[in-house]
Amino acid sequence: MASPQDLPSRLDPGSIEPSLYARWQEEGYFHVPASAVLEEGRDPHVIVIPPPNVTSVLHMGHGLNNAVQDVITRWRRMQGRAAVWVPGTDHAGIATQNVVERRLRTEGKDRRELGREAFESEVWSFVEETGGTILEQLKSIGASCDWDRTRFTLDPELSRAVREVFVRLYEKGLIYQGEYIINWCPRCLTALSNEEAEAGESDGRLFHLRYPLPEDAWPAAGRASEAGAEAVVQDDDGAWFITVSTTRPETMLGDTGVAVNPEDDRYASLVGQKVRLPLTGRTIPVVADAYVDPEFGTGMVKATPAHDVNDFEIGLRAGLEVLDVMTSDARMNENAPEAYQGLDRFEARKAVLRDMEEEGLLAGDEPHRYSVPRCYRCDTVVEPRLSDQWFVRMKPLAEPALEASRKGTIRFYPDRWRKVYEDWLENIRDWCISRQLWWGHRIPVWYCREAGCGEVMVEREDPSACTRCGNTEIHQDPDVLDTWFSSWLWPFSVFGWPEETDDLKAFYPGHVLVTAPEILFFWVARMIMSGYEFQGETPFTDIFLHGTVRDAQGRKMSKSLGNGIDPMEVVDRFGADALRFTVLSACGAGTDIHLDHEDLEAAFAPGRNFANKLWNAGRFTLMSVGEEPVRALADVKGKLTRHDRWILSRLSRTAGSMTRSLERFRLHDVADQAYHFFWGDFADWYLELAKSRLRGEEGEESRQAARTTLVTVFDGICRLLHPLVPFVTEALWQRLPWPEGLERPEALIVAPWPAPDPALEDDGAEEEMEAFRELVTQVRSLRKEYGVPEKSEVAVRLTGGRGGLGAVAREEAAAVARMAKVGELFHDGAGEGAIGATAVLEDGTELFVPLEGVVDLERERGRIRKELEGLEEQIRAGEKKLENRQFVERAPAEVVQRERDRVADAGDRREILRRKLAVLEGT
Repeated sequence: MASPQDLPSRLDPGSIEPSLYARWQEEGYFHVPASAVLEEGRDPHVIVIPPPNVTSVLHMGHGLNNAVQDVITRWRRMQGRAAVWVPGTDHAGIATQNVVERRLRTEGKDRRELGREAFESEVWSFVEETGGTILEQLKSIGASCDWDRTRFTLDPELSRAVREVFVRLYEKGLIYQGEYIINWCPRCLTALSNEEAEAGESDGRLFHLRYPLPEDAWPAAGRASEAGAEAVVQDDDGAWFITVSTTRPETMLGDTGVAVNPEDDRYASLVGQKVRLPLTGRTIPVVADAYVDPEFGTGMVKATPAHDVNDFEIGLRAGLEVLDVMTSDARMNENAPEAYQGLDRFEARKAVLRDMEEEGLLAGDEPHRYSVPRCYRCDTVVEPRLSDQWFVRMKPLAEPALEASRKGTIRFYPDRWRKVYEDWLENIRDWCISRQLWWGHRIPVWYCREAGCGEVMVEREDPSACTRCGNTEIHQDPDVLDTWFSSWLWPFSVFGWPEETDDLKAFYPGHVLVTAPEILFFWVARMIMSGYEFQGETPFTDIFLHGTVRDAQGRKMSKSLGNGIDPMEVVDRFGADALRFTVLSACGAGTDIHLDHEDLEAAFAPGRNFANKLWNAGRFTLMSVGEEPVRALADVKGKLTRHDRWILSRLSRTAGSMTRSLERFRLHDVADQAYHFFWGDFADWYLELAKSRLRGEEGEESRQAARTTLVTVFDGICRLLHPLVPFVTEALWQRLPWPEGLERPEALIVAPWPAPDPALEDDGAEEEMEAFRELVTQVRSLRKEYGVPEKSEVAVRLTGGRGGLGAVAREEAAAVARMAKVGELFHDGAGEGAIGATAVLEDGTELFVPLEGVVDLERERGRIRKELEGLEEQIRAGEKKLENRQFVERAPAEVVQRERDRVADAGDRREILRRKLAVLEGT
């Protein structure tokens, strides 16, 4: 045990944090073998990390997420559980490929010129060079992960699991290949799942286009017009047109039909007629389909089956041609009229509108707010695209995951996310899992090139020849799987599945998942589905969805806004404990955290101040207790004072409340309870009350009782605070002397978590100390309010009251004198005609502090009168301004409100000073 004498006077996180972390790792405190569960019978507690992208560096979102996971893991470890927190990284297909492609472009290289194998080699080199950065950074914030179990989603074992799942689902008919409208990123050149195409509201325009009807359709158009068809119009020359509306005019070049509802009598005469599609020279049919809402708009819609998912379904039912008019990078292709070929989609939009207007076929436009999906990686506007892709049938997989929520097998914190989760599963769509990338898990499908064979092989091992005809000319599907297809298996693939490993037996199912709501569908729901499908049970039961870290203005932190905070800078400047306590104390259930990126001193002051206070209080404790033997609590029981019994009782109750809050993932409450017990009860009160006893001023037995209580309580404080601020607590605890006859744990990180002890809980001591603290606090407050000099003593007179404050005050007279600078304490009331300050305590006791002879009454009266005059003038000026109609009507609303607030505040201050003056005048 290190000596308290070598403890620096100031906390220097940089001098203690790295060495402590290294010791924890060397001693193996983070690792739990499967035998601890399977042979020793220890109760496991398992968390798997949301694997960050392998190219990532730590940001504040990671800081918050991993601080929460570490709190839970350390707490469960101290409870004696076999706590396993599995770390790892995700290969992040799109993100990583984009990063490497950008780097290659700066070197004048292109992946297509390199070829697939060489490009993959470049990516692996990049990953090996930078891939472990974020995991090393996690160590800097104290993450007690089981680093021996670090996994990567492209590890051979995890890749085997991915292939096994693909094959099993294919064999069950749950994976299929089909041509369908998918979300396509023209920048990343790959398909995206519905969840990866992030929809956001955008202000655009709705364009109204006119399509001419051939003359043989004019009679039908006339009948439709008479029936009230709004979309059918006639020009001055007698020609008839229909009007359709769109936010994407360029797609009209791919229209192959116009649709109406079959029950809509207004358009019945037009069904089966042809319409001339402007700018193309083509005619397209009017078809009837129940999808069309007759109440929406004009009740007539253009159908572009190759570029809209709903139009695609209409086209299938109506037999419409599917005409793709865009290339993969969203330029108009050879199926578009020659004038538009090669134009970017947005350039084509301008050209189409220009040409339609020149032909008199642009009927107008209007502002329109609508949802625009964007690529979740590069923010490019996503294009619906007809493509041959691989899909997972999700409905059968979703059913047990949905039932698990409805039955309460899985629980969400906060609970409001349960309904969001269930709504998504109830309306789930098939999952597009193929990606047109080179980096990732290659789809395990091979095709035979032999003419007349065409066998499709889905295999666990790479085949060397066609399994049907024996031909060796086979080729593998060029696409890779969606990144989430590997990470949805994370809770069991990290433990060796599909092998029945000891790790899998010991640590699946897990217990807690900590993540952000943004990946509730991407990842959380899919993990639950895969858990039921391949392991027969949920991978975890408790899902804690924390808020987002934002800047002081409420904006999400991002590189583009330049409002991010580098956690490593925070650790370097203030220490990991300061970062952790700051974000944890702000981590209310489901609420976002706001940090000022422009003022890190202020942003992380809560955590820095807390860590410093703990260090200073711990140093005082260690220096006061000294190195001589400390008696066990049982040996000093008869010598404990009211103060000792109170702080021991508060320790027990705090242990209970913090445990209950941790069980409910109320991290903000945990930090708040820790703060109020340590800072409020222990540092501000108990340490002050114990000082004279620790100096031996009240006898040796009292000193020993105080030493024992101090060691017992500070040990409990270190244990309770350790999950929140692990470094400073371990550094102090290591130096704490140990009561005689008791076995000392080898380290705080594995010391038992404090449990409530009914034998220590003392209602009477707590009630008496609350009365005592209220008395001292009120005396201090009155001293400050009436300007009593800091070194001057005051007299205190008490009268009345329903409780036992009088007896407590008599017994604690010396403590009251020290804590509130009280010279004399009387129990005879205020005294006739005396001038002084009064307060009524909670039990009805009247507190009176005589002020004559303590403050210069005349000077204080004069000061107050002068301040009152200033306030009167301020109020008159403000009221006059507010009576001015021109000011009230013309000034900005916030300026007028600010003036009203100023007048109201001045009025409140005036009333306080009037009452204070009356006291000082004895009226």
